[in-house]
Amino acid sequence: MFRKIIGTIGTRVISAFLTLLISVLNARFLGAANVGTIFLITLSVTYIQLFNNFIGGGALIYMTPRAGFFKLFVSSYAWTFGITIISTLLFYYTGTLSRHLEVIPHGYFFEVLALAFVMSFTSANYMLLLGKEKVEAYNILTILQIIVLIICLVAAVFLFHVRTVMAYYWAILISYLISFLFSFFPLLKFLKIEPLNGLKPIFRAMFRFGTYSQFANIFQLMNYRIGYYMVDFWFGRAALGVMGLGFSISEGLWIISRSLAMVQFTRISNAMDFDYSVKLTLTLSKITIVVTSAAVLCLVALPEIVFRMIFGPEFGMIRTVIACLGIGIIALSFGMILSHFFSGINKPYHNTISSAIGLVFTLGLGLLLVPKYGIIGASVTASISYIVSTIYQFIVFSRMSHLKPRDFLLTPAEIKLLLSEIRNITWKAEAADLS
Repeated sequence: MFRKIIGTIGTRVISAFLTLLISVLNARFLGAANVGTIFLITLSVTYIQLFNNFIGGGALIYMTPRAGFFKLFVSSYAWTFGITIISTLLFYYTGTLSRHLEVIPHGYFFEVLALAFVMSFTSANYMLLLGKEKVEAYNILTILQIIVLIICLVAAVFLFHVRTVMAYYWAILISYLISFLFSFFPLLKFLKIEPLNGLKPIFRAMFRFGTYSQFANIFQLMNYRIGYYMVDFWFGRAALGVMGLGFSISEGLWIISRSLAMVQFTRISNAMDFDYSVKLTLTLSKITIVVTSAAVLCLVALPEIVFRMIFGPEFGMIRTVIACLGIGIIALSFGMILSHFFSGINKPYHNTISSAIGLVFTLGLGLLLVPKYGIIGASVTASISYIVSTIYQFIVFSRMSHLKPRDFLLTPAEIKLLLSEIRNITWKAEAADLS
């Protein structure tokens, strides 16, 4: 398991570095306003994917050991095709009623639809691979997608001299098309055609699991991103570009927690052992808090001039955004581990409740702070929302597992085990290189 964790963390680190490079390219050559539009396009696609994941996402991972693979494949693909069209049209026509209800940026309907199709089908493939615990294949495909995106973005900017939103759009579309094709090949050996008898109860079970999980994800995404719309409405697209980049860099610090949580979820879903799940969650939560806290402190310690030098003079406030988000980022890194524990033991409704609580704070504080304090108000609002959501999860997990606060302290034995596993993996890698 630790080999998968270390490999996933390595993938996340590389991905974070490459994503930072993409952010620098966008900031330097496309400008703050175009960066703001890019954030809105990708955000609208993310909302569409949330509806797709009622039958995809974590439900696919959870159901893979429990149902026929071909039936899961057919169910997820049929749902993805239909819901992508329906949800995109719904968001489009809702946006025509009022600017306040606009999710898809004006003039980008077909671009969002095409990108949503490609990203959603690719995501379904990824989840099916993870359901089979093909973590290494998932890691490779993740890196491949980002590398292709960078190559296409560089080509658009420097070879074709396209320095608009479409430079990034075509780059991300092509990268996910290639990733979709390569993610499909590893699935072929599992795709043995079988009768679709009994598809209805499988579909119902996936939908029931996905409903709790996706309402949690919808609420949580609104916690993450509702401030985007508030800043865009009151302060404009350029301010959104600055804030969005600050949020992206801060959320990049979730490398450890997301890596640990992904492997944790696949292990818990397949193990089906409550005591093991509690022990694993406890250990991983300690690790993620320590590492994420150190990363936040390092990032906040950087002077503002560093961010101006890297991203350009328009983006000087990024450091302020990161500082305001810091404590919330640490809290939610812990919350991610707890979220995957609840999903892995088939109690995802706790994630829904915690996200709903956070959303109440996001809406209330956002409407109070954003009009007055702008980017800073949105950042503080998000941080408080993250903290409140995690507090609820912590209380439920502690009661469910009968743990006390002192149990969450990292023990010498756990530190020794982690270091031993890292050394073991490194030794094996070096031995393989020598051979």
